[in-house]
Amino acid sequence: MPRAKGKKPPPATHEEFVFHLRAPSLSYHFGIEPDRRRQEWRPFDDSHTLRFVTECIWPDRFKGREGRATIWPEPALVDHKLLDEDDVRRRWVGYIRATKGEFETAIWLPPLVCWRLGEAMASGLVRSMLTNGLTETRSKNRVTSVSFHGVEFDPVTYVG
Repeated sequence: MPRAKGKKPPPATHEEFVFHLRAPSLSYHFGIEPDRRRQEWRPFDDSHTLRFVTECIWPDRFKGREGRATIWPEPALVDHKLLDEDDVRRRWVGYIRATKGEFETAIWLPPLVCWRLGEAMASGLVRSMLTNGLTETRSKNRVTSVSFHGVEFDPVTYVG
């Protein structure tokens, strides 16, 4: 059935983002967990983050736009029993927020992966990232999957 004139098609429920990656930076912190009620199974706050610059290749409306990305280690992703039944990390592993003033990506991964990804980015073995997720609003995407690729993967060819 033809669509009525003037009406927009329904918004996509899922959207894929494709990025070039550069300028990785690792940071590390160790201390006593300040709020033991929140995570009594975790007496120490052992955290490292991986930050890097992204250049969006896809979707077209963000093509060429630079942003900042952060990968946060989350020990509970190694053992699902550490997550509450209603924890949002059972439904998504990150988000992309794209507004006029910011283009931010945040991803939570198992801790060991963060260091390895940082080393691989710094050495040039990992150069691109793909995410897929639920479109919450036009400016917010809930990432449900993320993948990282090396030189054998050409993201420009991938998006066509």
